[in-house]
Parts: sequence; C-alpha cells; structure tokens
Amino acid sequence: MGSAGLVAVLAAGLLVWRPWTAPGPCETALTPTGRIPSGAPLADVAEPQALRVLDAPAAPFGPARTAIAGTRTPQLTVGGVVVGRAGDDVVGAVDAGTGGRLWAFEQNGTSYGGAHVGSGLVLLQHPDGSAPAAVDIGLETGEVRGCTVLGDVGAAPSGTAVAVANRAVVLLRWPTPRQGVLTLVDPTRPEPVWTREVDLGQSFRYGRAAGDTIVFGAAGPDSTSAWELVTDPRGGLEPGSLRLYAFSGADGTPLWDYGHEDFAQQLVATTAEEVVVRSTRHDEARGVFENRIAVLDARTGEERWSADLPDSSPTYYEQAALYGDVLLTSDSDPQRGTHAYLTARDLAGGERLWRIENRATELDTSAVVGDLALLPGRSQRGLEVVDLRTGESRTAFDGVSVTRVTADGTGIGLEVLLGGEPALVTYDRPR
Repeated sequence: MGSAGLVAVLAAGLLVWRPWTAPGPCETALTPTGRIPSGAPLADVAEPQALRVLDAPAAPFGPARTAIAGTRTPQLTVGGVVVGRAGDDVVGAVDAGTGGRLWAFEQNGTSYGGAHVGSGLVLLQHPDGSAPAAVDIGLETGEVRGCTVLGDVGAAPSGTAVAVANRAVVLLRWPTPRQGVLTLVDPTRPEPVWTREVDLGQSFRYGRAAGDTIVFGAAGPDSTSAWELVTDPRGGLEPGSLRLYAFSGADGTPLWDYGHEDFAQQLVATTAEEVVVRSTRHDEARGVFENRIAVLDARTGEERWSADLPDSSPTYYEQAALYGDVLLTSDSDPQRGTHAYLTARDLAGGERLWRIENRATELDTSAVVGDLALLPGRSQRGLEVVDLRTGESRTAFDGVSVTRVTADGTGIGLEVLLGGEPALVTYDRPR
C-alpha cells in the first residue's frame, strides 16, 4: 500500500485539497512495456542453408512454428508460452505457436529474479524508494494476479528465488555479505508466510526445492560455477562454502548440511524426495580433479547411494544432469580426454544402465521429452537425441549450432545461431 496524504488540485477554477495515496511497492515494482521481441516466420530470419536443416524436423519434433530473436535465456513454460528477457531490465512472454507478443514488464529497482509457480511467474523486485515486493503474473495473459509486500531488511543488492512445491516461492537476500534472510511468499497472500535469518553468505546463490525442503549451494548445475568453487580462482572461499545447506519450507528451520571430506558440492538437481550432488576435489599433487556422484534423502541429507567417477583434467569440469529417473554424467578417459563418455545410472539405486561415446556439450542446457534426452551437440552438429532406456543416440539438425533446448507439454524450442545471433526456433510436439 502507498502512503496517504493531501494534494492540491484545480477543480472548477478553484484550488482544493483532495486525498492522495503515494504509489506503493506493488504499483512501482513493474511497468508495462512493449520492449520484448515478437517471433517471425523461420524463413524470414534463417539463411537458406540453416533453413533447409531447421525446416526438416523428425520425431520428436513436429513442424516449425516461429523464430524468436533478441531474447535472453528463453524458456518454454506452460501452454506454449515462451518467457525471456530483453536487456537487463525487461521480462516478457511470446506465444510459441504464433510468435505474437503476450506481455512484457520493465523491472524497476533491484531484481531478485523470479520463479515459475503453477500457471504464474512470481517476480521479486525492490523498487527504488519503496519496500521489496513479489508480484504474481499470469503466464498466458500477463495479468497481475497478486502482490506480496516483503519485509524490508535493508539494502540487499542481490537475491535468489526458489519455487517450492509449485505453490510458493522462497527468496534468499543478503543485507550483509555473511548474513542471509529467507522469506517464504505465497502469491495469494499480501504478506510473507514467514521470514528467518540464516547463516548463509553471498556465495550461496543456487537453490532448489526438494518437496518442502529447500537446499542451497555455492555451485549450481552449470559447469562454470562448479569449476570456480573447486579451484577458487579469486581466493577467499571459506570451507563452509563447499557444503550444501537445507531448510524447512514450513518455517525456515535448518534441517541438515552435507559435505564429503574436503570435496566441493555441486547442486545438480532435486526431486520431491531426492537431492542429486556432484562432488569434486582438486588433487594438485596429481594434477587432476577427483569426482563422485551421490543421491541424498531430501528429508535427512543422508546418502542413499554414491559412486566414484573417473578423474578428470582440472582445466575442464565434467557435468551431470537428471532426466526423470535417469541420471547422466559426462566422464573423462585417460586416452580420450575430457567429456569422452556419457554414463547413465538409475536414480533410485545408482545401477549403471549404459555408457556411450559423448557427442554433446552442455548438459545443463538440455531438455527431456518422454524417454528422450535432447542434448546440444558440438559446433555445427545440431543436437544429440539419446534414448534414456537404451543409450541409442542419433544426431538431429546436423549443420547448425544448438546452444539450448527447452520444452513443455505442447512444444520444443531450440536456441540456435542464425547469422551469428541466438534465436529460439519453436516446434510443435506431436501428441
């Protein structure tokens, strides 16, 4: 709510005083804008060679629908809605089928990110001169459906948002470098459900929910943050930064923390009951990374199973990703080098299912469609379509560079380089 007062206005030639309410954080957090690019027919933006490749899809891809250029990190969400960013301060949505612009907002002040909750996107903002707020936006319509005014904990220049059980959002902010504040937001309520101070410093920028357990770590699923955590190129990381820390979604109570010897823990993925962790230690004497994978019980933090992975070069960081009930790791080989193989394990017990030659690049920018993992391939080599049950692999869209794959229940999106610039090409997903 805004602050109340009186304002002088001219009415019927007379100067009179009338009530006035200053805009509050819910009104000032976001400003509607048209600054989100719409899509265009693929033939209008792709060069002839790329068009021949992209316009000849095979299962699980249906016909190409539109190409959306000029957005950052575009993501298919629900109902064929692509959410992406334009510049540093605009978030918006485009129809994946028609390319039509659905909505866009300029984010005012400090942005703490957003989280997909149900059919909405909750954006967390701290507008200048006002309290921070969580604004719930309908994904398909852009309608502002609710707003929660958060407690002002002082200047917090950054934050991390995590969706919890598809009904709420937890925001971690840092009013001081070493002290964090957790806040649980229900988008249907005007005030936070709870707020709690926690002993997490600013290095813990990656969070995931496992059911009603919220887990934070200093390395997320991308290889860059994990490599930096292991090597500490800037110096100054404390031993506590190598661990994972879990809190209750009910009230923010600390539940458990996890570490293995002096390995750095990478938060790879979560399910309603499990937490997938990849662990690495730099053995400087041997000049290698030592690696392992583990699956934790989300309620207790205890290991359900773990497995040692092959040593790897400290120049590159091997990866892991979860696809339903199958866990993939990229593995090094003494003769073939880094990223030589893909190994699949059963999530429940860690049983090795298969191992194949690896022709993919980034596992954290991939997607799963049914029993198929869609993995970005090497430069100009499209993507790898891998059957998660058998390990059978084939190359699709050979001749273009795919950097990201995103999917929902209605479509699939490929982020490709067209004319040297990234664009998301959307496809129907056959029923």
